[in-house]
Amino acid sequence: MLRQVQIAAAAIILAGALLSTPAWGQVSVQINIPRPVATGVAPRWTPVPGAAGVSYAPNIASDLFRYGGGYYYQYSGNWYQGPGLNGPWAPCRQIPKPFYQVQAPYFKSPPGWARGKKTGWRGAPLPPGQMKKYEGGNVPPGQMKKYGY
Repeated sequence: MLRQVQIAAAAIILAGALLSTPAWGQVSVQINIPRPVATGVAPRWTPVPGAAGVSYAPNIASDLFRYGGGYYYQYSGNWYQGPGLNGPWAPCRQIPKPFYQVQAPYFKSPPGWARGKKTGWRGAPLPPGQMKKYEGGNVPPGQMKKYGY
């Protein structure tokens, strides 16, 4: 009996949610991310060498960038874009191409593409598994170190 009451209550709540949503699909989403700039702190904008038009704020504890009249903020591996320092911040599906020229020292937490290339053992240009694939060697990856690769 209690289970039937719980199911009926869930159905009523679901029906109410469906009926309260506009038919044309307008749904607003609030993104709760911490503010990139603390109150009372003014970012000191510095151009990023090699990335045309991109500036970063080295005096801010988060990855905050300025480009083309907008602000870009990287938080927890995701990029957000906003019209001002106080937001509102919206998820950024595609960051501008000049951001891919920003090197790791200009990030507090560099994304994967800014961390650099992987290298192999003993200064080899590739990891062992990739050396076999690209150099046509016949040595299995687990044995490459043993044979001096």
